[in-house]
This record gives sequence, C-alpha cells and structure tokens, in this order.
Amino acid sequence: MTEPYNIQDFGPSDLMTSEVIDERRLKVETQAKSTEDFILKVSKGLIPGHRIQYIHSYAPDIGTSEEFIWPLNGQYTFNDTPSTLWLTSSDAGDTGLVFIRWIDENYDEQQGAYQLNGQTPVAIGAGLRVNQAFTAGVSQTLGDIYVSNALTHGGNGIPTQATTVMMFEQKTQTRSMALFTVPRNHTAFGLSGYFSSPKNRDNDFFWNVRNTLGLLPPINTNVVSVYQTTTEIDFKFTSIPEETDAWFTAKTETGSGRVSLRIPTLIVNNDYLSI
Repeated sequence: MTEPYNIQDFGPSDLMTSEVIDERRLKVETQAKSTEDFILKVSKGLIPGHRIQYIHSYAPDIGTSEEFIWPLNGQYTFNDTPSTLWLTSSDAGDTGLVFIRWIDENYDEQQGAYQLNGQTPVAIGAGLRVNQAFTAGVSQTLGDIYVSNALTHGGNGIPTQATTVMMFEQKTQTRSMALFTVPRNHTAFGLSGYFSSPKNRDNDFFWNVRNTLGLLPPINTNVVSVYQTTTEIDFKFTSIPEETDAWFTAKTETGSGRVSLRIPTLIVNNDYLSI
C-alpha cells in the first residue's frame, strides 16, 4: 500500500461544507486528545450521538464511461419521490432476516430486521435510500438480496436496475454500494478512503454530491487516479451536510476491469455539534 494522500492534494477540502459546518468540524476534532483516541472511543460506543459506518463496494467491470461503483455496473438512479421499498432475494428459498437502515420521506433514519419471503417482495416502508444492510443471522442468504422502490421484479425476484436502491451479493452478505445519504439533523465526516485498482489497470475515482434542497449543486470532482495498487486518502474530517447524497464513480481510459473502495465515515447527530 502506498503512503496516504491528503484530499487537499486534489482540490478544496471543503467543497461540501458551509462555514458553519466547518466550525462544527473543528469542534469535533477537538473533542479528544488525538484523532485516533477519539475514533476509538466512537467505535466503542463511548461518545453519544456519534457512530462509524464503513461504506464499501466494488464494480467488476469499470470501463471508459464513468459509472457508479456497485456490483451491477452502470449508474445508480436517484428517485427523490418517497415510495414503498421492497425487499427480495434472487433465491426462492430465502426466509431469513436482513437488517436494513433506510432513509424515510423526511430524511430520518429508520431501521429494523425484515424477513425475506424468497423471491416475493416484502414491503419495508415508504422511503428514499438504503444506507446499510446485512444478513441478520448466522446463516447466509441463499441468493443475492435487493431493495427496490417499485414492483418491477421478474419471476426471479430481481428488480430492474433503475428501481434498485440497495443490493448485496450472496458471497458478501452486506451492502455493496459506494453511496451514503446523510440523514436529517446529521453531518457525515469523511475520515479516510481506500481505493483499489487491479494489476495493469489505471482508474480515476470521482467524488459526487447532490442535495435536492438546494444546499449544494451537483458536484463531481476527481479524488485520485490509481494504478494497479491500493491508495489511502486522508479526508481530514471533510464534512457533508444533512440530506445530501454522496457517492463515488470511476472510469478508465482504455479497456475495463474491477475497482473497489472502502471508506470509514463518522456520522454525527447535529445536536452534539452545537457551538
């Protein structure tokens, strides 16, 4: 692994913040004697209103067109109209539980363990995005798991890609999507990111944000170019405001190949960021 880059090396570190949120960021940084001690305390659940979430994903065949990083390839379709979210499996025999943390119509987080009914859709509730999902049991699912925002499933329980808001493959058992939507009254702070490109491949990774409330226009910035290695980027607590979608895309100049990423992210309730 190469030495970590700083996000400042690639452009303004505060593209996704306002002055107020920047002040909040500084407050967060001073809550512990060192960043490492602070993050360790958060990971142990010792700091109220704070949690760490790992955003991780891969794409098996990124080519010369910029694409969202997830196992399905292609782009993710954003739907900003709340609709019923439906849980399915690609295997008719799946009846286990899946933990899902999702964003409702008010951008509040909801969560629960929902029981699969094989390839038959199970209603979760009205919402917009799914921020986290994994198998909630000791037994793996038999198939790939999907959450969609419409009943567009074929007989195999797989929704169309345009209506898929979350998926994970049977081999991973946890959400594989390079996307996070910041809940209402929360701020997300980027800690670091690990970006991987396979042997003999050179890939550009792009950081994207959007906010339908008009707080941020759609922004697309190049984060890093990675050639046949894993590169760590230190995000220096770059903050992303509430109700904002943040996601990663990638492309290459020639050919195609697999890319992957893993991003530890600090999620903080804004009540604990008051000045």
